[in-house]
Amino acid sequence: MVKRGRRKTVERHQAAKYRNVGSALLRSAQDLEEVAAEDARYGNAIAVIAIHAAIAYNDAITIAYAAFKSTEGEHEKAPDALIAALKNPSPDNVDLLRAVVKKKDTVSYQGEYQTMGDAATILRRAEQFCAWAEEMYQNRPPA
Repeated sequence: MVKRGRRKTVERHQAAKYRNVGSALLRSAQDLEEVAAEDARYGNAIAVIAIHAAIAYNDAITIAYAAFKSTEGEHEKAPDALIAALKNPSPDNVDLLRAVVKKKDTVSYQGEYQTMGDAATILRRAEQFCAWAEEMYQNRPPA
């Protein structure tokens, strides 16, 4: 059973704003990866932007489908919000989101250096999740 967690009611039409932020962040991470090439100094930046893209897309989906977003300070609980909003989402997509957000503290706050390989792994997972979330967004119920 998924624990409810803290939530904030958000009108469904607001989902577009979160989707737009997610899309912009994902594109920024992709662009930065292209610019960085093999320059490992960009690893953490790419990873954190990709993580935030997935979080924004997750918010867009929970808002579009269930009119709420998680207000948990712990981003690792984002998959629980997705499960609550969609009731029975694809386990593969929940696992993708879980894999991405579990890296947030490591990438952002623990002083661990992320190589370009590390960043690419996170970005590929975020891209997969965001592609699915975009499809879900496009097929959302009317606001």
